[in-house]
Amino acid sequence: MDADTADIIKGIEGLNQLDDDGIAAIASASSLHSVPEGTMFFEADDVSGDVYFVISGIVGVSTSSPETKAPLRIDYTELLILRSGTIFGELSFLDGTRRSLTAVARERTLVLRLDGQLLKAVCDSNAFVGRAVYALLGKAAARAAKDVSMELRNLLAARS
Repeated sequence: MDADTADIIKGIEGLNQLDDDGIAAIASASSLHSVPEGTMFFEADDVSGDVYFVISGIVGVSTSSPETKAPLRIDYTELLILRSGTIFGELSFLDGTRRSLTAVARERTLVLRLDGQLLKAVCDSNAFVGRAVYALLGKAAARAAKDVSMELRNLLAARS
């Protein structure tokens, strides 16, 4: 197990109560990635259950809508700006559906990528780890839903 990866996992609230075996199990499904500005983590409609934890940098999460005046043009509306300590990509992990939003690095960004398939296997094989992971991702999904709801409210207010 990579000591840096283990330390990062131990620093994630909700996973910090796991024992060394639990941390090692999650680390076995994880990898560190430093990506340059403009790198797309995933795009709406992608099939992937990977989850990301922002260590440093900024990630923009946006939705797209076809521009009615130019049929081949797609406009992106940024809904969330994610910073250090934020988890994203959790919805597709939790419900197994395609991505609903697009996530792009807005500057050089360091993330911990949790491979969705490997993480599910870890959760299935260790109930204590599974409870901790699903509780963490459930809280992250609830927080993201509230943030997106607030941003949509702001966008609608600005257009009226």
